[in-house]
Amino acid sequence: MYKFDPQGEPVEMAFRQIALSQLDEALGEIDRHDGHGRSVVHEVRRRCKKLRGLLRLVRPAFPEFAGENAAIRDAAALLSHIRDAEVLRLTIDGLGKAQPEAAEPLTRISLRLAEEGRHAGPADAGKLEAFRKALLEVRARAEHWSLTRTGLDALLPGLRRSYRSDRRRMEKAQRTRLSPDLHEWRKANKAHGFHIDLLKKTAPEVLTDALRSVDHVSSLLGHHHDLTVLGAAVAQDPARFGDEADIAALNAAIGAQTAQLEAAAFDLGRQVLAERPRELARHFERYWKSAG
Repeated sequence: MYKFDPQGEPVEMAFRQIALSQLDEALGEIDRHDGHGRSVVHEVRRRCKKLRGLLRLVRPAFPEFAGENAAIRDAAALLSHIRDAEVLRLTIDGLGKAQPEAAEPLTRISLRLAEEGRHAGPADAGKLEAFRKALLEVRARAEHWSLTRTGLDALLPGLRRSYRSDRRRMEKAQRTRLSPDLHEWRKANKAHGFHIDLLKKTAPEVLTDALRSVDHVSSLLGHHHDLTVLGAAVAQDPARFGDEADIAALNAAIGAQTAQLEAAAFDLGRQVLAERPRELARHFERYWKSAG
């Protein structure tokens, strides 16, 4: 369950139900994990991101936002190291498909990382258990979460605030072209996508396409971030990735691909963020009232 329904439960009740469903899904994945961690980390971290997106939507009406958002963020951070090596290898594999002229050296590098992973041993079970414990604590509190506003008044201010942040971060990233600023834009855009998803039932015929476009921007920026992390890992420990020729090919491919991703993200981002925040809020208010 990841939706607010104008014809359904009151917003506060739906807020708790959505939160508990995401927490239960994440905890269920941990309970079903195969002992190696990697098969569940992506999914449970995705649940945490969706949960934090929910909290941002109701932020102006949720006094516990800061503490609960930090608790979920810190819990997810416990698992980041488990997925790091896997993400590097997957990023290189994707880069080889996008830059076929560098496929041969990139394949060699990917095989090196895969071999490294085979010798790495199982994931840290202690981290998984700490994550589970932290999420159980959040879940116990989530059963009693409450909002200071009702109905649409609990949702629109957060929607407008996050969308405004999305626009501002895109504008800053466009000015600076710095990787940290592009990453900040990615996070804001991801939050806006979660908010459209949460409110999609108000106007599915309109918002399905809107969500698809916002998610595509997030995907472009996500690939850009993965390549930035890969480039930093190569700079920190070149020997891990092969000889000078392979590293040169890898760096060239990273540079070419990040430039393409930036151009595509800004081109689409300007389209999906063209509305002013007040205009966007008015549209969602109309959607909600029409669907109610």
